[in-house]
Amino acid sequence: MDRPRARRDWASGTVVRKLFPEVDLQSISALTAIWDEVVERIATEMLTLNGANRVELHVNVREEMVLELAQLQSWLAEKVVEKRVAGRDLSSIDPDQEKEECLGSDGKDTISATARIIHDGFWSKRLEERWKPKSAKAAEREANPPRTKLAVKPVGKNHFIPRWFIRDHWAVNGNVLRWRRTSEGWTSKRCGFGQWGYRHDLYSDQLEAYFGLLEGDAKRPIEMLLETSPLNSPQREALVGFLVIQFLRNPYTIAALHRGVAPVIAELGHGDDPEMPRKAYESLYGNNDFYHEIASPLMWSPWAMIRSERPVFVLPDTFAIRMGTQDGMRLIAPLTPTTCFVTLPGREREKRIVPRHARVDEDLCRRISLALIQAAVAEFLSGTHFSVPRGEAEPPRDLLKAIARVLDAGAEGEDITG
Repeated sequence: MDRPRARRDWASGTVVRKLFPEVDLQSISALTAIWDEVVERIATEMLTLNGANRVELHVNVREEMVLELAQLQSWLAEKVVEKRVAGRDLSSIDPDQEKEECLGSDGKDTISATARIIHDGFWSKRLEERWKPKSAKAAEREANPPRTKLAVKPVGKNHFIPRWFIRDHWAVNGNVLRWRRTSEGWTSKRCGFGQWGYRHDLYSDQLEAYFGLLEGDAKRPIEMLLETSPLNSPQREALVGFLVIQFLRNPYTIAALHRGVAPVIAELGHGDDPEMPRKAYESLYGNNDFYHEIASPLMWSPWAMIRSERPVFVLPDTFAIRMGTQDGMRLIAPLTPTTCFVTLPGREREKRIVPRHARVDEDLCRRISLALIQAAVAEFLSGTHFSVPRGEAEPPRDLLKAIARVLDAGAEGEDITG
């Protein structure tokens, strides 16, 4: 595994903003650039010292190491700024003199000494006491994976949106607010969380047991997304697997697939067999190429978390807004009435340990809510005091562009450690 990289996240500017909120950061950008360079050089030298005794670590510990390094750099930035300012007026610090003192010969000696202290007192201990043991355990698990056994049992009521997901993220005191489309518009009714998001005999008991395994693996990653906690590779894979099955096991998708294979089944002489459409559908779950075609674009799309001040997002009976693009599927998936998971256009070469996130204004939240309502075929869930917003839903592609603009503008709360 490649070692984590020291990276410049402009942490010194964050420290200055906290210590001196009245200061215009643009006016001292030359100073913060110097202090960021000091932080980056300390981290780089520390990792170089660690590389003298380099060992191969399992990829599963990489995200934790990257996050630890980002936190270390933030702490270093705070110490560097505090030491370099030391009661001085920021406007009185000459950038040329500061650069010489920080990055000249004396400054280089200080950087090297600091890198050595941090390496010996913290990083190498973390490596020996935590990351090497975790790496060894991960390698052992891969070499001897536990044998997974499906617990197949008769199930007539198939929840195509998991009960736990509805209970944990959409129910209040065990009840949900369900909206149903009628000839007069949308009408609401309170019901138990287990009374929504299911069909009878939608798929086989074997497939239901398989879905149960995937749901269980995804439960914690979804919680971590909402907590803004870093996900490792297996957790991201579990999340993507969950999103894929939410698309494939939806009754409206299943009905469309049945219609699509009906002519082929008839041509093969099995048109009179009522079980053949189900068998054809369930065979998709053994088709690795088919799964990869859907899952890979989801995995490598840029991820983001969009948050609203008020509970305005809804959960459609199709689970999410889905749209096809030239490079695969895009999603706007509501996780709670105030949070959506979004996959944006483009492709990442390396996944961020924490998706970008932003709190968006009321108008954009309303537009997202309208699009989620339009994505519902017959029903959706909402927060307790929800009312259907006025207006027409716009194309999801336009919404994704608007979300991307908010993120690119550096909206409040956006993560900078990934």
